[in-house]
Amino acid sequence: MGRTNRLSVSKGWLISRLSKWVSQAPDGTEDLAPHQLTRLVREHLCMTQAQLARRCGLPQSHVAKIESGKVDIQVGTLRRIFRALSCGLVLAPKPGKDLGQMVREQARKAAVQRVRRVAGTMAMEKQRPEEGMIEELIRAEAERLLRKRSSAIWEVE
Repeated sequence: MGRTNRLSVSKGWLISRLSKWVSQAPDGTEDLAPHQLTRLVREHLCMTQAQLARRCGLPQSHVAKIESGKVDIQVGTLRRIFRALSCGLVLAPKPGKDLGQMVREQARKAAVQRVRRVAGTMAMEKQRPEEGMIEELIRAEAERLLRKRSSAIWEVE
């Protein structure tokens, strides 16, 4: 087995585990902004802004701006702040639905568009297949697109 295959299996495993873990987060968690999380943890630790600023090497005024949401904090700065709070930072997307399902749905949309376009051309030549055959062609094209794992599925109009 080549290196590429091991990497794709590892990526798939990681995405699967990450999605499962994130899906268990309480509803609304993704709505907490970084500045809110920073303040929440700092206050829970009974730490002042000045103390946090010293620990992470930022001016206290900048920490205040971050916590009030007046600046758009960079991920590197956020990691630095949480390290100063003795915390790690996990940055994870929380999909609205299963990522695999999203890919399957998008592949079907692309397949429908491709097959309907060809069927339309065939209809002009009075060779349009029956609806059952069109549905079978859509299913086959969707499967082909899924096997191919191409970004072309996102080129649907």
